[in-house]
Amino acid sequence: MDQTMEKAQNFLGRVDEGPGARNEVDRRVVSLTAPASVGAEQYRTLFYRLERMRALRPMKVVAFTSAMPGEGKTVTTVNLALTAARAAPERRILLIDTDLRRSQVANVLGFKNTPGLSELLQGECQLAEAVRRFRSTRLAIVPAGAAPEEPTQLLASRRMKDFLQAVRDNFDEVYLDLPPSLPFADASILAAQSDGTVMVIRANVTRTRQVQQAIEHLAGAAIVGCVLNGGPLATGGYLKAYK
Repeated sequence: MDQTMEKAQNFLGRVDEGPGARNEVDRRVVSLTAPASVGAEQYRTLFYRLERMRALRPMKVVAFTSAMPGEGKTVTTVNLALTAARAAPERRILLIDTDLRRSQVANVLGFKNTPGLSELLQGECQLAEAVRRFRSTRLAIVPAGAAPEEPTQLLASRRMKDFLQAVRDNFDEVYLDLPPSLPFADASILAAQSDGTVMVIRANVTRTRQVQQAIEHLAGAAIVGCVLNGGPLATGGYLKAYK
């Protein structure tokens, strides 16, 4: 795994210019589409707050989840990972889409979803094939890949544990886009292996009870804070607050 990880780190080039690639970034990725906007500044604020947390405790692998689908966890994770890559270009930063049921990272960033984590965990591709470099940034990305028949089994597998250990050893920061925590066990499996988990909440949509249940489902995980999406200063799903 170490040798293939080294190859993945050294892999350079533009992302998926071949068949099936959109090459169009979702406008909600304000870190790229509107870097001078209030939304982009709020993601920078979130990044530096996480930096202050890292000064107090080891937090290399940070996971993002939500209670239910549609709360903005993927857009939040993508924006934060891109913000980190720009703010700390000397660091090796990796974004992994672990939502094997309803993956969105590749779609949001406009590139092909395969091969990705699913194929990697099933032994259908090598790590260097699954890793993308996003345009001119140093951000490395592993998309989810094709939806497998048994996502929970794959995420709980020894291969997944080994993969997470390998990325810990070879990257400075790792951002995980987890599945929503209430419908399935997937999020709880990966949150327990992360150093910190952030809960993404949709303003005026997510109920307090849903958040409480989601946190209960993540028993054993270190919940380090929440991100509120969709408030008055966060039109379009931009980050509003972090606590």
